[in-house]
Amino acid sequence: MEPHETEDWTARYPELHKALLDTAKAWDRQPYTWLLGGSCGLLLQGVELQQAPRDIDVYADIADAKKLHICAPGNKIDEPAIDKTGPYASLLSHYQVGACSLELVGGFEVWARESWYRIQIERVLALYASETQVDVYRLRLMPLAHELLFNLLRGREDRYVPIATRIRQEPETHRPAMIALSQHNIWSSRFRSEVEELVGFSWSDQAGEEQ
Repeated sequence: MEPHETEDWTARYPELHKALLDTAKAWDRQPYTWLLGGSCGLLLQGVELQQAPRDIDVYADIADAKKLHICAPGNKIDEPAIDKTGPYASLLSHYQVGACSLELVGGFEVWARESWYRIQIERVLALYASETQVDVYRLRLMPLAHELLFNLLRGREDRYVPIATRIRQEPETHRPAMIALSQHNIWSSRFRSEVEELVGFSWSDQAGEEQ
């Protein structure tokens, strides 16, 4: 996708800008795929947030997350470890980058609402990632399709409603990623109906639909 254009956020969030710059600089020449998600990713894709971003969330496949940890920016708080909390499971590690905390998430998956969603960065999500610039460095962002599904699964109405609003503004931009996530995961019919009501288009696919 073309680099994403958004309002000048660097002046509004100078500490976040510095931390993202340090992160991009640390991993810029590494051959591992990672995507910026969470509130930072939403901010940079023009999603209206009720609160300013408080931390940095980076997603990678498990093998890449282990390699990224070795050359991570800032101070390492812990080593990568499997975390199973409620319906969630992932490989997590944490860092302090300037004034911001950074969480590196590897191989995230969630079982909720009779659905199963597994994040596949290299195989799926990176193919639909939009881009933005932090100074001379490129940042690749988690698709809004992921952010919508993840936040709906965890019941974060304050997130999924504004995300859906943003998707509705450019449905043809986001629909391919929605279809891909439909095909590679398992969704209940009720969940599918809620998603379609939010985004205003069909994303049903028999390959990923619960029979």
